[in-house]
Amino acid sequence: MDKEDAGSPTPPAGRAARQNRLRVLPSSRRGRKTYERIFAATAELAAEMGFEGVNTNLVASRAGVNIASLYRYFPNKQAIFAAISERLTADFKAEISALVAQIDAGRPWKAAVAEGMRVAANRRLSSPGSRSIRIAIRLSPELQELDSAESRAVSAMLADLMMRRSGAEPERALLAGRVAIELAAAILDLLLSEPNSDAEALANEASDAFIRYLTPLMEMPVSAPPPHS
Repeated sequence: MDKEDAGSPTPPAGRAARQNRLRVLPSSRRGRKTYERIFAATAELAAEMGFEGVNTNLVASRAGVNIASLYRYFPNKQAIFAAISERLTADFKAEISALVAQIDAGRPWKAAVAEGMRVAANRRLSSPGSRSIRIAIRLSPELQELDSAESRAVSAMLADLMMRRSGAEPERALLAGRVAIELAAAILDLLLSEPNSDAEALANEASDAFIRYLTPLMEMPVSAPPPHS
């Protein structure tokens, strides 16, 4: 086996991940370079022809790798899109985590939300390939679970923040966080179907809707403990 094949199997994360997961993570320098070329080629092709037009043979050709090398890592094109999505999700969660930490440190939460919406808007416009991958994740039945997993993860971060700030009930905070995330995503996803839209205006609209919806849970006072009898 070529040295670039060495690596550890990646753990599944739900049905979609089990069916469309990468086979191994590259451990050698050569393997990592191959892996990155596959990612870059997939993003380029997705921008040119959309999810349906991409196939593994085209990816391998564009990346300049043997099709067997591609299959060592990815069983199908869904696995490539899933791995790219997971990387983008990890980056996005790190950005949101940093904003939450700033709020915990005293930054006004509404200002942090506004920045978060700008980050999310820019994420959708960062490159044609990223837009196409986002569309694929949202529309592909095989990959929608990944989008839901991202929403749940960010919602949990938001729920924890609400519980720390105001003592919101966990179930209520989780539901409100999920609704707020999906509401903002629906607004910002207009940038996918209408890429010439005003990104700043949509980010402002998403911020306004998000803030109006969550203000009661973000700013309600923590319930006072019952008096001792």
